[in-house]
Amino acid sequence: MAMILIASGDHVWSTMLSNVLTSYRHEVLIAETGKDALSLFEARSPALILLDMTILGGAGMEILSRIRTRMPHVPVVAFASKVSIEMEDHVREMGVSDVLRKELKLDVIMQAIHHALAHAGHPTDMEPVIGCCRTATILVVDDEPVIARMVSEFLRQRGYQTKTVVSGEEALAMIERDPPDLVLLDIYMPGMNGVDVLRKLNAAKCRIGVIMLTASQDEPLLKTALDLGAFDVLRKPIDLEQVGRAVMTRLMLGAKE
Repeated sequence: MAMILIASGDHVWSTMLSNVLTSYRHEVLIAETGKDALSLFEARSPALILLDMTILGGAGMEILSRIRTRMPHVPVVAFASKVSIEMEDHVREMGVSDVLRKELKLDVIMQAIHHALAHAGHPTDMEPVIGCCRTATILVVDDEPVIARMVSEFLRQRGYQTKTVVSGEEALAMIERDPPDLVLLDIYMPGMNGVDVLRKLNAAKCRIGVIMLTASQDEPLLKTALDLGAFDVLRKPIDLEQVGRAVMTRLMLGAKE
């Protein structure tokens, strides 16, 4: 596919992102210093650069300037833990494809990377190569049977095995009896809601991945779900392609653990 250079002094973040990119058949180069980033850039001519603006030595802006001087058309996606309006405006003026926070979910980051590659004439596979995850079992928990069936059928068409239940109590019983690899969990349900289910799973030291589904705009509640360990919170009405990306990413990261 494409050769991608990750320039970041954050080893954990770089490794995690590299694992995801490799699953899409991309060749990945990693540079942890500005000097290494420029050396790899000049020696290998990557198709895309993922530039952490807080790279070791604080040279992110200088690296971007030198890249633009040598190869003005190579796409660059800039990342930072904190992105001020001034910094984003300045970086965008230098022609980057996007400016993203490093804390964003991997499925969102991957979508931006695919867009940058496609715009530069490097179309990519939207599906990773992870055979082990295709046999995964996913439990869909939603008190609206129509939604549960729709999501379940979509995932089955993607090659996953699925089970559905309509309440938090049923979900806990199913997880105890036959643990799935991943749970898609509605937040608002009669009786035990999704956040209560998460608390129960945490109390039982259950390490199953959980992705929340919700139509709620209650930001404190959504933050609570993330603080309790939910991998992501997906909004309703459901975007099935977004569900597919989030499921794939969480399963793949689980396979790397």
